[in-house]
Amino acid sequence: MKREQHIRRLVDYARQGNAKTFILGAASAIVTGTLIQSVSQYEFVVLGIGFLGVIPLAIREWKLGTIRASFNHNAKYQRLVRLPFWLTLCGLVMLYALLGWYDSSAAGPSFFILFAALCMGMFGLQRAFDRVILKLEPDYITDRELHRELK
Repeated sequence: MKREQHIRRLVDYARQGNAKTFILGAASAIVTGTLIQSVSQYEFVVLGIGFLGVIPLAIREWKLGTIRASFNHNAKYQRLVRLPFWLTLCGLVMLYALLGWYDSSAAGPSFFILFAALCMGMFGLQRAFDRVILKLEPDYITDRELHRELK
């Protein structure tokens, strides 16, 4: 497949994925709304972050990884295209750990430093991932390129 065909497949998925993401978000809102009756207000925010934000993102990353994996059958490439999904899940777990630590009132102002470090670390890992995979597969379409094509 050529680069243009790769872009077309990813853009087609991203456009059709908007409706699926909305449906998943609505289902997540129902789950969060159901769970709100048994949790405190702070925990509702935590559940909302996971169910309404990160879980749909993780599902999107998995599907994009599946599409991208079909572009190259190299074993190393196959493992690397799944990395954004695993980074998203690890980021969610670390975010929940930080929020739990903050909720225990032991964090103090150092929470915000760690939260900023988590955000910058995830951004840095994504950029490093793009550089590594572009060396392996020059036709790889990064998320930045995909977003440009969607506009």
